[in-house]
Amino acid sequence: MIRLFDIDRFFTTSVMSFQQFIIGGVFGFSAVILPQLELPNALVKVDGDQASWIASFPLLLCPIGSLVFGYLSDRFGRKLSLQLTYVPLIISWSLLSNAECLKDIYIGRMLTGLATGTGGVIYVYIAETSPTDSRPFFLLIYTLFVGLGLMTSAILGALFHWRTVAAVYAVMCAVGFVAPFFVPSTPMWLRARGRDAEARKVEQWFGFELDRIDDLPTLPPPPCAAAAMATLSRADSTVGAIVETNKSCWATYTGPTVWKPTLAALAFFCCQQASGFYVLLFYSVDVMRDCRVSIDGMTAAVYLCAARLTGTVVSLVFQSAPKRTLTAFSGLGMCASMSTVVGYLYAYGDAADPPAADLLIVPFLSYVFFAMFAVLPLPFSVCGEMFPMAVKGTMNGILYSCGYELMFAAIKVYPMLVSSFGIRAVWTGCAVACFVTSLFGAFVLPETTGMTLNEIVDGFRSSSDKARRVKNGPVIKPQIP
Repeated sequence: MIRLFDIDRFFTTSVMSFQQFIIGGVFGFSAVILPQLELPNALVKVDGDQASWIASFPLLLCPIGSLVFGYLSDRFGRKLSLQLTYVPLIISWSLLSNAECLKDIYIGRMLTGLATGTGGVIYVYIAETSPTDSRPFFLLIYTLFVGLGLMTSAILGALFHWRTVAAVYAVMCAVGFVAPFFVPSTPMWLRARGRDAEARKVEQWFGFELDRIDDLPTLPPPPCAAAAMATLSRADSTVGAIVETNKSCWATYTGPTVWKPTLAALAFFCCQQASGFYVLLFYSVDVMRDCRVSIDGMTAAVYLCAARLTGTVVSLVFQSAPKRTLTAFSGLGMCASMSTVVGYLYAYGDAADPPAADLLIVPFLSYVFFAMFAVLPLPFSVCGEMFPMAVKGTMNGILYSCGYELMFAAIKVYPMLVSSFGIRAVWTGCAVACFVTSLFGAFVLPETTGMTLNEIVDGFRSSSDKARRVKNGPVIKPQIP
């Protein structure tokens, strides 16, 4: 349960996660604008290829945004880095609200990509300010805000013109830029910069209890994010480790505490994209139509957003469950749901009037519901937990870049796959991928639930490193989450 003093932490998490409310609108905007551009009186006319670019453009610049803001989060802190992400968002939404041609829409959608892949900054902030026992709960709040943003965009899209929807999000971006002024920086980052007095105040504000902290040396700020804390004797997730000898940037990034979680995270991102969830998110109207769902496309989009929001809320109840169990459960649920859809398509896909077509929305809702337990949120959240403090911001930026480029590829190639192989073959492949994801969760995914950030990183160390550390004696470090 959340303790009383966690009300402050809930506030800071909500303020930082509000950016993902806006990103949810970015994801959902393609389902808003594309159906309206297909209308006879549309301001801009688009064909199928142009529509796919409008849907996928926000993901094209994600690597740039992820790397830049990942670096800035190490250099200038998580809070300031997050505030800067609102600058391209305000510009992009303002441009979309005044768009007069396809070029304006392209540019506006591309600019949103600079901020779309920056969720790692928020995950790191939450991981560094949450106690071990409640960290999964606060990480899921992040996902809740994405769902709220999607739901809001779907509702606004059903009521207003797409340019009006863009104007509403531009105003909300301005509010989001101001809000972080009222939350503190993370104590771990402050101590890394030698700002111990500020860090202690923040620790007291968050309710942390640190022992023997005054006996630990203060680390000087590194000259660049790539060399952040490269002077630590080991790649630890705390900033209070004892300094022994200098390590090169290459040694820092090629150690097992970096490459092992990197491979695990990349595999998880591949499973996530192969499951087809983001394809359904960006092309919800088209998927519903191609799968013979008789419900109106925009109405179905609202239902899907409601299922996503419901799944997020329900998953909060199971936030203390092992991540491996949640991933296996999530993948199996998605596989069963999509198999139902695929089975219906094989049985009645060629029928002129298929029976109970309006009920086919139910397995789609179930598919989205189960995705919210693990397959959607966990690939992003584990990145904020698994890496040492020395490289956390930078590696989050790199992995988010990879994750969003995989998403871009999946969204861009989906129409071509459907055209070449048919809707049934494509979603059969997605159902198989969901089953593979459940196996990955059950047997491969590193477990982080109930572990401190120190323990998570220690789990990736080589046997020789662990033996050396035991021989040299324990390292005194603050008891941060």
